[in-house]
Amino acid sequence: MMLKEVHELLNRIWGDIFELREELKEELKGFTVEEVSEVFNAYLYIDGKWEEMKYPHPAFAVKPGGEVGATPQGFYFVFAFPKEELSKEFIEDVIRAFEKLFIYGAENFLEDFYNFEHPISGDEVWDRIVNSDEEMINFEVDLGFDKEEVKREIKRFIELARRYNLL
Repeated sequence: MMLKEVHELLNRIWGDIFELREELKEELKGFTVEEVSEVFNAYLYIDGKWEEMKYPHPAFAVKPGGEVGATPQGFYFVFAFPKEELSKEFIEDVIRAFEKLFIYGAENFLEDFYNFEHPISGDEVWDRIVNSDEEMINFEVDLGFDKEEVKREIKRFIELARRYNLL
């Protein structure tokens, strides 16, 4: 990648996340959309494994329980819920609803309960979660650089989580 391409990608990532934040602040009623900040100690899923990002990327909190960010791969959003509030039915619905989905714990976040590249059944995911020591479970959806898609998909996720009284 050439220097100009890296520069343009970083400008796009940062510029788009500020725009997306402003749009979601207006559109997500009942949520607090916080300011954009730099996130450190993050990971990207590349070539079948989690790779550490030694550089910051932009993200903002969507409270309660969520984050929206942008990396060189595109936008993502993640919501965390207490394990005891989850149900097998919610897990199954989330797996069916979102193509690029990761489910992982807050403590041992490099070991996935579910990974879209190696899909397993909702029953298996549920068993893994129930038998883990994790207290908080993260649901991450990775997307491309289309802001409209991000807004549409985050709203779909929120609607699904609300059906299960998680938000």
